[in-house]
Amino acid sequence: MPKQPDGPLTKDVLVEETRFLLKTLLRDDLFGEEVSLTEAEKLLESSLSLGFVDYATFLKKRDYVVIDRTRNTVRVTPKGRLIADGMDDAEFHRELGAHFQTRLAVTPMAPAGSSLTPRSPTASRLPSPTLSTPPNTTSGEDLRDGRYTRQEALGQGGLGTVYRGRNIYLNRDVAIKEYRHLFEYLHYLQRDDVLRRLRAAVMAHGALQNPFILEVLDLNFDKDPPYVILNLASGGNLKERLLRARTSPGGVLPFPVATRALFQLAYALHHAHTRNVIHADLKPENVLFDAAGNVKVSDFGVARVVEKRPGEGPPVYMGVGNPSYLAPEQLHGSSDITPASDVYAYGILLYQILTGALPGRRSPMPSEVNKAVPAQLDNLFDAMTRDRVEERLQTMDAVLDGLYQAFPKEEVLSRGTLVLFDVDPFPPSAKAEATSLPPVPAAAAADVTQPSVIPLAGNGASTKPEAGV
Repeated sequence: MPKQPDGPLTKDVLVEETRFLLKTLLRDDLFGEEVSLTEAEKLLESSLSLGFVDYATFLKKRDYVVIDRTRNTVRVTPKGRLIADGMDDAEFHRELGAHFQTRLAVTPMAPAGSSLTPRSPTASRLPSPTLSTPPNTTSGEDLRDGRYTRQEALGQGGLGTVYRGRNIYLNRDVAIKEYRHLFEYLHYLQRDDVLRRLRAAVMAHGALQNPFILEVLDLNFDKDPPYVILNLASGGNLKERLLRARTSPGGVLPFPVATRALFQLAYALHHAHTRNVIHADLKPENVLFDAAGNVKVSDFGVARVVEKRPGEGPPVYMGVGNPSYLAPEQLHGSSDITPASDVYAYGILLYQILTGALPGRRSPMPSEVNKAVPAQLDNLFDAMTRDRVEERLQTMDAVLDGLYQAFPKEEVLSRGTLVLFDVDPFPPSAKAEATSLPPVPAAAAADVTQPSVIPLAGNGASTKPEAGV
């Protein structure tokens, strides 16, 4: 966490910390020949009065560093080396002061400790004597709003980083997602405009209440960086499970596990679409699992926050979606994103979940790759992944119809019934024992080794929603 100055933030502090940052990036003993952007941020964040991303944005904009987002690396340019070596350049001072003009009178948030502190007025930070330690914390822990401790990083995406956290009053584990890189991508917009976009997406996600959608618990967009508190999906994500399945018998997810994941994912999207919320960035990293192995879809609408809109200047970033899962209309920059765009992504995921591979133009059908797959799913996959929107299945309601037609009723129960696991059928240590699951009972089972069954309100009523966030 950025350090808090003893007094007002001055340009001298910014100059010294910028030099320190550049010098650190040039240390081969820390990073080697190629500097990982994630590792650099993790190492330097607590030594700076402002966020690492704030400094990196300035240095990139003025060509003192080169950031390669594809490789997630940062490199100091010859121009940056001169500053790191102590060159007293008047243009550098002017640019730095102009870039951070609105921040110089702002007192940033309190720090976590660091062993890389530069020799500056920011070097020694002591907690305020007026603050008392909250319950269930120890002195020096990183707090959010006096309620949440921020712990180790769990993963990093295109717009920010997810940390393990804890609600200190409820003694409950949570996830904290900080949107650190958002303003770098949308530098051509005012901060308030960016936050309005993010707030709209997060609020739309937060209004969704479904067992297979990750729950938004809290948010704070007044802090720097803005962050969201989410349920902790401790079962990992679909990408990790697919990788693990490669070493299991058959090289794919056990078919009963794959089937139930597909139905849970379909119901999550169906619920969102009937409430006019489109995901627009469905991919394995956004399909999370709870500790019992149930799907928890995350990040509804967040990818669209960085989309260029009519009348805006040229963006430096065109999106955070994975092209393998984006519908053709999204790849072509269309602003007319509909539920059919999510249907396309779901079709790609269906193929990958059942076969372990991404489909290509000449790929065999799912049932040809995995003999356990019903042949009826081949036609459904084809109908979901048509390039032309008008030829594609338009709603998840239609997708659910196709899924139920492909499976015997005794395997998936009736339309509108959700099946939840009580015990993860494919945990990290899962091997051959996960390849066979008992059939789903006709009613909710008392035995915790069986899935729970919950009726879905509305019993799958058909609704064709409008485009959402």
